[in-house]
Amino acid sequence: MNTIIGISSSSSVNSFFSATTPSQDEVDYVSGLALGRGITSFTNGNYADAVKQFQSAIAMSPTSDNASNAYEYMGEAYTNLNDTADAIKTYKNAISVFPQADSFHLALGDIYYGNGQLSDAQSEYEKAVQLNPSSADDAYSLGQVYLVQGQLSQAKAQFTKVTQLSPTSAAGYYGLGQVLRQSGDDIGAVAQLNKAISVDKTFTNSYLELGETYADMGDTTDATNQLNVLQGMNSSLAGTLSSYMAQAANPQIETAYSTSGFNIADGPGTAVSSLAPSLSSPSGTATFTMDFVFSKPMDQTSVQNIANWQISREYGKLISDNYNFGMPMPATEVSLPTQPTSAVYNSQNNSAEVTLSISQNAADNGTLDPSHVAFQFNGTDANGMTMDPTANEYSGFSKVV
Repeated sequence: MNTIIGISSSSSVNSFFSATTPSQDEVDYVSGLALGRGITSFTNGNYADAVKQFQSAIAMSPTSDNASNAYEYMGEAYTNLNDTADAIKTYKNAISVFPQADSFHLALGDIYYGNGQLSDAQSEYEKAVQLNPSSADDAYSLGQVYLVQGQLSQAKAQFTKVTQLSPTSAAGYYGLGQVLRQSGDDIGAVAQLNKAISVDKTFTNSYLELGETYADMGDTTDATNQLNVLQGMNSSLAGTLSSYMAQAANPQIETAYSTSGFNIADGPGTAVSSLAPSLSSPSGTATFTMDFVFSKPMDQTSVQNIANWQISREYGKLISDNYNFGMPMPATEVSLPTQPTSAVYNSQNNSAEVTLSISQNAADNGTLDPSHVAFQFNGTDANGMTMDPTANEYSGFSKVV
């Protein structure tokens, strides 16, 4: 062994092999040196040099543990170089030399999964699980590829297996939470995700999934609690949850106003003739616009479908919330349209301009209570979410109701 101490470069190796006939132990030793140099380059981020060293280690001792380790690192180095093709080739070569090593199937499956090649990923993960049935990592990866393809029963079986193989790991419970949420069992999902957090409070994905589940349930308070936790742990995931909460929230009418003369502050007995000059003559007609501002981007087609809008006289629990403050309506009261004549959506400020038509009565003495005219919208936002029923109506007196 003393004859090879100090060999530290490929040129020295070539000189060594040209001058001697080394034993297998000596060859493995030199291969180990190349592997060590490769790992040092890899750690320092010099992936191109690392690949060369790993190739040298494999070439010198192609079936040794050094080669196995070199294949593993070389695949990661190619991945870090964004050279997916050579990473795949590396893992396939490793599998041909070490067919019983589940880790290479797992690594190859991860690349396919990242590329969206889900059937190929599934095939590799299944081979990994067959080779090493006691690996929680292999079972978890297989469960994830089943999950993303909607194969929920198969995913559930793998995640259940993970909880049995590694009961102190959050991964299995997290996966089960994902399955239950995707199957529509939000309550069951919450239970599993809370269990994941109880066994590992550092598993940040559990907080994200739990927060999204609460958002799906309309539980803003608990979703916000998960957001607050993530903000102190992982700002990127916190941003993801915040965006999801905004997307999952039911849209609301935030405010409304009119710039066309329909004064929603005017109370009972307002003379219709005071609203517009054209209403100063019997049976005269005038159009007015109301602008409604929404809490989030809306579906344009839904907003502009006048069938989704309703105009009515307001009636609430309190007398003050009632049209004409609950007093009998006089005979002079004019008719209200039940729907607007048009609605135009402005995506720049998430608002809708709604046009309504008012007509004077034949006696030219019509009255109205603009403050208790209620406008209700029952359409959807840009993500298909329906309106929040507590904030889908507006009147001048009660504001958003």
